[in-house]
Amino acid sequence: MLKKGNREMKKTILIVLTLCGMMMSSCGFLDKDPEQRASINSLAQVKKLLTTGYSSADIAFIGEFSSDNIVDNNSEDGSWTRYKRDVVKGVVENEIFAWQRDRALSESSGDGDMPISIWTYAYQAIGVANHALETIEELESNGSKEDFSGAKAEAYLIRAYHHFVLANIFCMPYSDDSKNQEYLGVPYVTTPEKTVYTSGERGTLKQLYDRIEEDLLMGLKTVSDQYDQPKYHFNKQAAYAFAARFYLYKRDYDKVIRYATMALGSNPMSYMRTEYWSKAYNTSESLLNAYSKPASPSNFLLMTTNSSFMRTLCSRYACNRQAAEATIDGQGPTWQSYSYHPCFQKIQGLYLRGDQEYGLFWLHTGEYFEYTDKVAGIGYVHNVNAVFTGEETLLCRAEAYIWKEDYANALADLKVWDDSRKVGLTTEVLPDLTANLLESFYNADVSRNGTALGRVNTLNCDKIDPSWVIKTDKQRRWLNCVLHFRRLETIHEGMRWQDIKRYGIEVRHKQGFTEMILPWDDLRRAVQIPATVQSAGMQPNPVPTTAIATSGAATVFKGSCELPKETEEDIDVTE
Repeated sequence: MLKKGNREMKKTILIVLTLCGMMMSSCGFLDKDPEQRASINSLAQVKKLLTTGYSSADIAFIGEFSSDNIVDNNSEDGSWTRYKRDVVKGVVENEIFAWQRDRALSESSGDGDMPISIWTYAYQAIGVANHALETIEELESNGSKEDFSGAKAEAYLIRAYHHFVLANIFCMPYSDDSKNQEYLGVPYVTTPEKTVYTSGERGTLKQLYDRIEEDLLMGLKTVSDQYDQPKYHFNKQAAYAFAARFYLYKRDYDKVIRYATMALGSNPMSYMRTEYWSKAYNTSESLLNAYSKPASPSNFLLMTTNSSFMRTLCSRYACNRQAAEATIDGQGPTWQSYSYHPCFQKIQGLYLRGDQEYGLFWLHTGEYFEYTDKVAGIGYVHNVNAVFTGEETLLCRAEAYIWKEDYANALADLKVWDDSRKVGLTTEVLPDLTANLLESFYNADVSRNGTALGRVNTLNCDKIDPSWVIKTDKQRRWLNCVLHFRRLETIHEGMRWQDIKRYGIEVRHKQGFTEMILPWDDLRRAVQIPATVQSAGMQPNPVPTTAIATSGAATVFKGSCELPKETEEDIDVTE
C-alpha cells in the first residue's frame, strides 16, 4: 500500500504461502473453500472466473532497469557530472541495475514490480485457467449443452501467455536447439493448484516453448470476441498478436507474418495510434486515458497492474544521457533535423515530464490511484498497460520480413509506423521513409553537435548470440531500424529487455564508478527465481562462476558472422 505522491515506499515482509497471498485488495476465487469453488455450474460463471485470470504484476520495472533504457544518475557522465540521487524502491533498484542474479532479488516491496510478484501472479492466473478448464470438462461430461468453446480458448491462451511471461523473465533467451535443450524452463502447470507453484521439475526451455505453443494453438482454434469488455480479454486480435510475438521469439517468421496479418487485416494504418498523436492534452490524466482507452483501435489487450515503476524514474535511475538520446530524446531516419521526434513537440510538457536534468519519461503509462483511505491519502497504485497493440504487432511482422529478406514488405510496414506519428504535430513536412534513407541513417553513427552517439546501431555482429546469422550488412541496417522503432514504441514497458535478451545484445551499465558489461551468453540474462520458491525446493537458475566483467576486463565472445563488403551497386534501394 502506498501513499499517493509519497516517493518513499512502505515496505512489507511478504510470506507467500498461497496464491492469494500476493493479492492486494482481495483473495479471489482461489482462496475460496473447495465446496464454494465447485458451485460454478454454468458458462456465465466460468466466464466470470476467467476475468480473474490476468496477472496484476508488471514487468516494466525489471525490464527497464536491466536494459539500456536506464542509466545511473550518480555515475560520472563523461564530463564528470554526477548527482546524488536517492533510490525510491530501496536496494532492489541497485540489484536489478547491476544484474545481481547470484541470489534472489530483494522481496521487500509490496507492489507488483518484484520477481516474487511476477512469479506468483502468473501462477495465480495459470491456476484460474486450469480451474476453468477442469470445470468445463466436468460440465460437459455431465451433459451441459452450453457452448464452452470461447471460454476454453481464453483459458488456453491465459495459460500459454503467463508461462510465456515467466519464460521471458526467469529463463535464458530462446536460441538454437542445443542451447534450448540446455537452458532451464519453468514448471508448466496444467492442473489446478491451491498454493504457489514451488515444486516439480522445471524442464528445459525447449519443453517450455513446446507446451506454450500447444496451448496457444488450442486457444487460436476457437478464440472469440464475445465479451462484455473484449479489450480486457484474449479477443481474436489479441490472440493473433500474441501468436505473432511468440513466433517472433521462436524465430518462425512465416507464422509471425501469418498471425500479424490476421490481427492487422488489409489496412494496418487503421490500427495505429494516429488520433492519439494528432491531439494535445491538457492534463496527464487525459493523456493516460487517451492512450489506454478500450475504444482505441490500437489497443488489442489491456491489463491492469499494481505498479509504482513510474515513481522510480528521474531519481537515481532514469532514462537520461545516452539512454534518452537513443530513445525519446533522439533522432531517427525521418526526423534527423530534430533533437527528438516531433510527435512529442506540441505537448512536450506532458510527454517529457520531470526535471530534465535528471531524466525524461513519456507518460503513456502511469498511475490510476485507488484510495483505501482518502483522509490518510493511502491506497493502491494501478496501471493500465496496453499489452498487445497494433504498432508492436506491425513491428513483429516487419522484423519477420527483414529476416526473410523481403525488404519491400518490411519497408511498407516500417513506413506505416513512421507515418502514423507524423499527424498534425509540426508545420514542417517530414520526409517519407525510403530504403535509401533508412540504409544511410543506420549505416553511420548518429551525432549531435559533433558528438557521436551511435546508440541506435545495436547489432554489433561480433557481440551478439552467434546463432543469429545476419547475411549482409544491408540486413543488419534494416534490423537496426526495426529494433530502434521497437525500442521507441515500447519505452517504459520492459520490452526492450526482451529484445536485448533474444538477440544477445551487449549492454553496459555504469553504476557509480564501475562500468559493468553483460555479454551475449551471460547467465545473468535470466532473473533468479524468488527465494521463497527456492526455499520450497525449486531448482534455482545457475549463476556465473566467473567475476562480473567490468570495463577493460571483459571477455566477450567474438562471433563468426562476418558481413560481406557491399558496394553501392550491391545495395538495393528500390522504393
